[in-house]
Amino acid sequence: IAGINAAMKVGGRDPLVIGRNQGYTGILIDDLITKGADEPYRMFTSRAEFRLHLRIDNADERLTAFGRSVGLVSDARWNKFQRKKIQKERVSDLLARTRLNVSDFPQAVVVGDDRPTLSAWLKRPEAKIGVLRNWIVSQLNCEPEHGLLTTVETELKYEGYIAQQDRQIEHLKKNSGRSIPDGFSYPSIPGLSTEIISKLVRVRPATLGQAARIPGVTPAAVAVLDVYLSLNGRFSGRCST
Repeated sequence: IAGINAAMKVGGRDPLVIGRNQGYTGILIDDLITKGADEPYRMFTSRAEFRLHLRIDNADERLTAFGRSVGLVSDARWNKFQRKKIQKERVSDLLARTRLNVSDFPQAVVVGDDRPTLSAWLKRPEAKIGVLRNWIVSQLNCEPEHGLLTTVETELKYEGYIAQQDRQIEHLKKNSGRSIPDGFSYPSIPGLSTEIISKLVRVRPATLGQAARIPGVTPAAVAVLDVYLSLNGRFSGRCST
């Protein structure tokens, strides 16, 4: 990233910035810049607050456009990525409008006379998209791009959780400037560790964004704090009886 941005600077272009929800590189850089390195830094997946978005199977979707924008992705690689995107849309549409039929998919596990759409069926723990592979190939008239079926299956099985994290990401973006009341009781929050509580009590951050920049305060802890600030504001706004 340093090399890329040095070239961007020389070329008079804006720097490349990868966000925390876009790649582990973004998490590493953000942690080192905002929290410092008082001790050896290790890039654990637990440092990511939105791990469902940072999967190995969707790395190309998250990062290829960045690479293309700075001239690091060739035309051949970009065209391959575009083909995969089109195939993904076609497969997702096929699964959403095709109902499960045992005669068409004899290997599929079916309970009773239930005939869900294939996308609904794939959300079940026992369902595997590999059972549908030959049918998908026949519908596409070509082999799916590498990793495509895994990505489609993962996003269907975890669709609700991924949507929830999308909402959390937008919520935290909007609330980084949220004020923390003087004397806010951090020890009363059960989701915070003793170490993080001591840091918050010592620093007494004025906003949620400031709390996030305290060394040792994890993004997950900030998310918990945000929830309790919302609850605190909700109850404090009620009229007493």
